[in-house]
Amino acid sequence: MIRHPRPQVHAARTLVLAGLLSVPATAQTVPAGTDVRAAASSAKELRLVVSVADRRLWVLDPAGDTLLAARVAVGSGRRLRSGGQVWSFGTPRGVRTVISKEADPLWIRPDWAYVEVAREHHLRLDSVSAARPRPLPDGRSLIVRGHVVGTLWDSTFVEWPEDDEIVIGDVLYIPPIGSEQRAVPGVLGAYRLNLGEGLGIHGTPDHESIGRAVTHGCLRLKDDDLDWLFRNVPVGTRVFIY
Repeated sequence: MIRHPRPQVHAARTLVLAGLLSVPATAQTVPAGTDVRAAASSAKELRLVVSVADRRLWVLDPAGDTLLAARVAVGSGRRLRSGGQVWSFGTPRGVRTVISKEADPLWIRPDWAYVEVAREHHLRLDSVSAARPRPLPDGRSLIVRGHVVGTLWDSTFVEWPEDDEIVIGDVLYIPPIGSEQRAVPGVLGAYRLNLGEGLGIHGTPDHESIGRAVTHGCLRLKDDDLDWLFRNVPVGTRVFIY
């Protein structure tokens, strides 16, 4: 998604911090020694059950009957290292809770997304913030005004397109958290069930990924299955992942 800048004007909007996707390797989701699969089987409530190994998701009613069975994409299990940071892209096992549901969620690019793009396209990484404007080779400056990143030439400010990476020359600039340039529509599908700590169940435009271990930790579903979950699974429902 690397493109040249173009002037755009957008109304201000509230960003939903959704879809960070990777989960810290140190996250503790259940007490040590908990048998999640057994806990899921013995529960007497509406619940979601996910088998990472089988890449399957089930919705069970309190009697244990299956209301929905679906293929799901899971975490790739790989790790990414950069500048002393390590990101783990496995889907964490444990017991979670649906803490919120979102329609038309925005993906907020995490730092690791910029690392991946920079490596793929052989770019250098830099950052920009309100306290750290960046001079550009052509005499412009890359600056942050409010929640918007853009270029400044004399007194003319041109907003950077919201869904474009900020690439100038051979440098990819990381915008600050909370800026509109971090937000990307359409990546997470129509809905997202938030399980906390950046983990979620959501859709994807990459339908071929369903049933594979390819995500950065989240669980992806086909559109029809995701629509059913959003309509029928209330906030507070427990999710057993083993």
